Amino acid sequence: MPRSHPNADGLSDHVEARLREFGIRRGDAIVVAVSGGVDSVVLLDVLHRLSEPLQLRLSVVHLDHGLRPDSADDATFVESLATRLGWPITVESMDVANWAQERGLSVEQAGRACRRDLWTRVRLQVGARWVAVGHHADDQAETVLLRLLRGAGTTGLGAMRPAGADGIVRPMLEVRRSAIEAYAANRDLQVHEDPMNQDREIPRNRVRHQLLPLLESRHNPRIVEGLIRNAHVLQADDDYLDSL
Repeated sequence: MPRSHPNADGLSDHVEARLREFGIRRGDAIVVAVSGGVDSVVLLDVLHRLSEPLQLRLSVVHLDHGLRPDSADDATFVESLATRLGWPITVESMDVANWAQERGLSVEQAGRACRRDLWTRVRLQVGARWVAVGHHADDQAETVLLRLLRGAGTTGLGAMRPAGADGIVRPMLEVRRSAIEAYAANRDLQVHEDPMNQDREIPRNRVRHQLLPLLESRHNPRIVEGLIRNAHVLQADDDYLDSL
């Protein structure tokens, strides 16, 4: 079952424990996907602090999706951050909106596909086994709700895995957004939040800013924990069925 959510002070220990559970060993290479937002910046900061005791070799990757006129500023920010910390960085720019239109996809679907393609290519280029991303507990709850609204089955409602066969690991998947934000404040970290995260026309943003807060305030103050617990149970059920 999912464990209790760590606070800001316990975030680093939690990430280290999760890395060990994922099978990440001393000296391993990890690609860190950094958008510039608070989640990925905190993840990079934590992994950077763990890199010496765990002898981790980090590389940073960033996709400039071209969805805003100033999206290149995010890339510049992430490049500066990686350089300051002393880690190599790969930045790729593309027109995600055009890529989506050509393939009949939503911008969100296209962005996800383009990011994953870039992550995989960089992981193979640098010889890493892992790509670490900053998804957290609130992201997981949003994903469960979105898939429920779209009529997903048990596999879809299992949502995101802490570690996938594709090498993507999510060491903060049990951490609440509030703890991540508190960690960033305690460490005085600078971030570049994408203003598109406030756009209510995007389904995930409506769930994040409207539906989930409503459910939390009017129906169940522990709705996030409940949704994560359900996802965990469904993942276990799915694994069992696959083993038969």
